[in-house]
Formats: sequence, structure tokens, C-alpha cells
Amino acid sequence: MKYGRAELEQSWGDRYASFKLLGKGGEGAVFAVWDRVKKVDLALKVSIDNGDPEQFERFESEYQILAVTRSDRLVRVFDHGRVLIPQADGAPVWHFWYSMEKCDASLRQTFKSLALLDRLSVVLQMLDGLALLHAKHIAHRDIKPENLFLVATPQGGRSVKIGDFGIATVTRNAPNAVGGNVYGSPAYLAPERWEHEADDDWRPADQYAAGVTMYEILSLGQPPLDFSQDYRRAHTHGPVRPLQIPELRAQRLPSVDSVLKRMLAKQPNWRHYDVASCKRELEAALLQDGVTR
Repeated sequence: MKYGRAELEQSWGDRYASFKLLGKGGEGAVFAVWDRVKKVDLALKVSIDNGDPEQFERFESEYQILAVTRSDRLVRVFDHGRVLIPQADGAPVWHFWYSMEKCDASLRQTFKSLALLDRLSVVLQMLDGLALLHAKHIAHRDIKPENLFLVATPQGGRSVKIGDFGIATVTRNAPNAVGGNVYGSPAYLAPERWEHEADDDWRPADQYAAGVTMYEILSLGQPPLDFSQDYRRAHTHGPVRPLQIPELRAQRLPSVDSVLKRMLAKQPNWRHYDVASCKRELEAALLQDGVTR
């Protein structure tokens, strides 16, 4: 799909202006826009209405989860609906859409430029957000740096927000595969999630993905497992590498490694009881290993 600025502004009338493409995927795109009513910069997510009821349900669920679960750790949403967008290269096409706060960048784009203390704050904020979701029986199902966003705070700092809830679901109601497609991102997908019959509580798999993400952020991009051959085999049989934080050179981190190994345990019931307790153990481990600079 090709989206022209004039066609986009025409679709929403006098509401949104200054469309700038932020990202594009198979079903739609995300734009930075100026909201003429709220007088603020926002992001606008649009998704092509392909006539599939499941696609509508996923998009509606994503919006509703964010709308009713208000938190400083989640991307905030505002309005949503369905709109006919003229295409620059063809006929008008119906799209679902919702507006949300504009984030500065995803952690995939930024974490390697962050100082260690900032990366530690990022990891702890991510766990806070996940703990909130899990307490409300919501599983994200695709935690990774691309779905964590930074937002500037009024105090001059940056806050971490969890976004992209396209495959999120109420826990204990989430088949792992539909029509032969396995949900999730391979580098972050827990061992049990490679099995089609694994359709129970997704929260332990979220914890696992958070463990992979945490390792990657703290190590400045290194994976916790050897993915050079096969993702599935690495997750199901590969040993977890000891964490190395570049700023700490060759310093061993036995307490933090213990927390990570439990987050990345091969069996769901071997992991931390929940993400809240995982965060508490991580904070204690960081102190025990002297990770303070």
C-alpha cells in the first residue's frame, strides 16, 4: 500500500495533519501526526481491513487493552475507529485506526547508546509494566526491544512504555498456533511456545521473553543463547551464557546470572513465580553483584 499525505489528510477531514511515516508492516502503518483538536503531536496506527473477523478482533483487542489498562508503563491511546483511505496507487481501502501518544524511539534503535544506569532503569521499568499486565491477567506475547518505547518526561528524563499489543491476550485463552502459524518472535519465544498444543497461561513465556530482552539490553546486544544454528534448538536445549556487561569488563555477576537463568528456564514452572517477584530478586542481585555504575 502507498499512502500519500494529501490522501491521508483527506480521510480524517480537519482532525489530523502533517502525516509522517514512522513504520510500515504487512497490514498497515504508523504515522506521526498533528492532532488539530488536542493541539498535540500523536502517533496514528492504521491497519487494512481485509474482511477477516479475527483481524478486526485483534485490532480492537489491542486498542481496548491499552484503553482500559492505564499506566505510565504502557503506551497511552486516545481515539479509534474505521476510515476509508484513498491509495496513491489505486482505489480507496477501509482501515482500522487508533491514535496514541508519540514515543521518541523503540529500544531497538536506542539501547546501545544508553549508559549502564539508564539500561538498568529500562529493564526495571519493563518488568514493572509486565507485572501490571500480568496482575490484570493480560499477556503481551511479543516482548522484545522493538516493542518497548522511550517517552520524554516533564522532568527531563525518559520513561519506558510497552507497546504493540497486536497479539496480546487474556491469559489462559491463547492458543499458540492458528492455521499452522506460531505466534511470537523466534529470538524471544519460550521453549514451550514452539509446541502447537501449548495453549495455557502465556505469562511465563512473557517472563522468558523479558529475560532475553534484559540480557540483550544489559550486554549491549549479545543474545543469551547461541542462535547461530537454530532458534528452536537454542531455546529448548541451549545453555544460558553468563552475562557480561561491557562497562564492568570481565566482572562476574553470579547473582544476576542466577536471576536470568531462572527467567530463561526451559520449563515454565521453573521460572519465577511472577514478574513482580522476579523484579525484586533482580534488584537484590544487582546490589549483591555491585552493579551500581
